[in-house]
Amino acid sequence: MTTPNFAQPKTSYRSLYAFQKAEAIYDLTYFFLSGHVAKSDRTYDQMLQAARSGKQNIVEGRADAAASVEMEIKLYGVARGSLHELLNDYLDYMRTRNIPIWKPGENPRFNKLREVCNTHNDAAYYSRLAPRLNDEELCNLLVTLIHQTISMIGKLIELVKGDFLRKGGIKEQMLKARLAYRNGEK
Repeated sequence: MTTPNFAQPKTSYRSLYAFQKAEAIYDLTYFFLSGHVAKSDRTYDQMLQAARSGKQNIVEGRADAAASVEMEIKLYGVARGSLHELLNDYLDYMRTRNIPIWKPGENPRFNKLREVCNTHNDAAYYSRLAPRLNDEELCNLLVTLIHQTISMIGKLIELVKGDFLRKGGIKEQMLKARLAYRNGEK
């Protein structure tokens, strides 16, 4: 008899582009804070924890995915919320220091930056790039990466919901496997 096909682990969180970008965001936020915000400032901890939460909740959501679709969606939602919080902190930083926020059609560098962020997911790439950027470039890089990652997490949640509709949750899968076992199906 074959092993029932339920509670199967999903691919590693490391293979998710949303995780890879979230890891880059965490590393870049650590770099940014080290040079721009005093450790004694409450904002330092808030931003670092929001960046960490954005990354770690993707990890935890993926780890819990085999046992609970509900928990997976909830944790991805927490990751997305944390990144929204971090995004707002960067926008506040930029607004209060009169750092331009690049927007499509307004800044010629915006499209190039968006393309760079679309193309690269590796945290090491951004870690090598960051020391060469000025405040405006670094902040806009982070804002762009955060927007992209929030979007990716939203798409990930939609994929999980679709998978749930097709396969059901763990209890439903377990019942189907048990009934198939009783009926002698393999």
